[in-house]
Amino acid sequence: MAFTSLNQLIERAKQDHTPIYELMIQSEIKQKSMQREIIIKKMSAQFTVMEEAVRKGTTTSVMSRTGLTGGDGQRLYDYAKKRNSFVHPSTLHTAANALAVSEVNANMGRIVATPTAGSAGILPAVLVHALDSGKYTREQIVLSMFTASALGLVIANRASISGAAGGCQAEVGSATAMAAGTLVELAGGTPDQVGHAIGIALKNSLGLVCDPVAGLVEIPCIIRNGLHAITAEAAADMAMAGVVSIIPPDEVIHVMHEVGQNMPESLRETGIGGLAGTPTGQKLKTRVFGKEEEPKEKSTGAPAKYQSAYEIIGPVMIGPSSSHTAGAVRIGNVARQLLNEQPIHAKFSLMGSFATTYQGHGTDLALLAGVMGYNTTDERIPNAIELATETGLEYEFTNRVLGSYHPNTVLVELTGPTNKIKVLASSLGGGKIEVQELDDYPLKFSGERPALLIRHTDQKGVIADLLGILSRKGMNIARMANERFAIDGPAITICEIDGSVDEEMLTELKRDVPIIDDIVLVETD
Repeated sequence: MAFTSLNQLIERAKQDHTPIYELMIQSEIKQKSMQREIIIKKMSAQFTVMEEAVRKGTTTSVMSRTGLTGGDGQRLYDYAKKRNSFVHPSTLHTAANALAVSEVNANMGRIVATPTAGSAGILPAVLVHALDSGKYTREQIVLSMFTASALGLVIANRASISGAAGGCQAEVGSATAMAAGTLVELAGGTPDQVGHAIGIALKNSLGLVCDPVAGLVEIPCIIRNGLHAITAEAAADMAMAGVVSIIPPDEVIHVMHEVGQNMPESLRETGIGGLAGTPTGQKLKTRVFGKEEEPKEKSTGAPAKYQSAYEIIGPVMIGPSSSHTAGAVRIGNVARQLLNEQPIHAKFSLMGSFATTYQGHGTDLALLAGVMGYNTTDERIPNAIELATETGLEYEFTNRVLGSYHPNTVLVELTGPTNKIKVLASSLGGGKIEVQELDDYPLKFSGERPALLIRHTDQKGVIADLLGILSRKGMNIARMANERFAIDGPAITICEIDGSVDEEMLTELKRDVPIIDDIVLVETD
């Protein structure tokens, strides 16, 4: 099913007498042609990463790489043990859990973008708290993560989960709403109550700006995760008590999108306005990065389409950023695969909020790691600059206007011993990417499925031959695009495939379609 309306999702759950999590699982089975057990096992692994981050940040003092923040997860957790707090100690445990995950992120540890890394503390906080309560089994918690995925997909498709496009309301607000609705279903609430919890939680986040000090996902992001985790639990309890959201949740999501569109760019992840623009915020920026940077060019956002549970719960990634770090790694990795050899020089031209926050978000480390062939979970990402130097990879970062694309867009130009490649791509939020152009050809693809990039001569019957071979192999094309330089001239065809692609297929394509000049398989983690 298409996750584009909460009302439709709720009605489907009621009509089928099935939990929302089951609708999400069935959608994954249909999309990916995978067994139920494998899909659940993957989500279970995601929860393991979440729980490990919570335990680490509540039992030890985890400091950020910059030294600006850290230790608050453990500090609050220990304070709750004294049982002398204004709110119940159990509630403080939830907040401590969220602080802990966010601090692990800022320490460049492993977390799960939920739906982004900037809001990655909220869902783990409430789910680990639910697990620790003893009321729910680990299996129930893992299944509830599919509920969260389904709810997040609707928000992502109707509005945005990117701070650069919609402000912090799109990240922390979305995560809070997801968590609230998830808790309701976990507790046995009705689908209607799930919807009310989402509406109650999200309306409390409307207008929340994204103003990371120094462009770092630390101040105020970590504290916001802690407080909004409590909001999620309160919203769930209100819905379970019979409190309703007078404004339907789909309409609240629409309002969030409108507010984000009207929000000035200085308050959308650029690290310019809000708390980032205060005298103290500017001093902290200078303390971390030294000399004040020149103003950067402005750009506009673009919407995205989301379908899979793991676009919302995931990817597993190394911090310190919003999940645009994961997106940047994937962009670099795709460019490396398209080059099809080890690069010796890399040029990264950044626009929008990528340009203003690339050091604070670790975008520079992520892009370098990607072009060196690392994936989003590689623990070498924090050392990418040193490793690039060791391997002899020359690189440069520059800022420029690239067009009307998502604010987090980069042009990657790679040079290898024999090849050159130019890839223009955007990080859309939640680790999701979209390639916009390849060697100046306007070809779009997501990197979410195996993609065949085929360079060939424009000629009648070529596309039919390609489709015939893929069909005989039992492959289904999810997305296909073809661009040519001129009639009978150079052309590029991209096919995104459902399922796996092996070397035998590549060999068969080269053999049976002799006008193919080159074929490359691109896959992301």
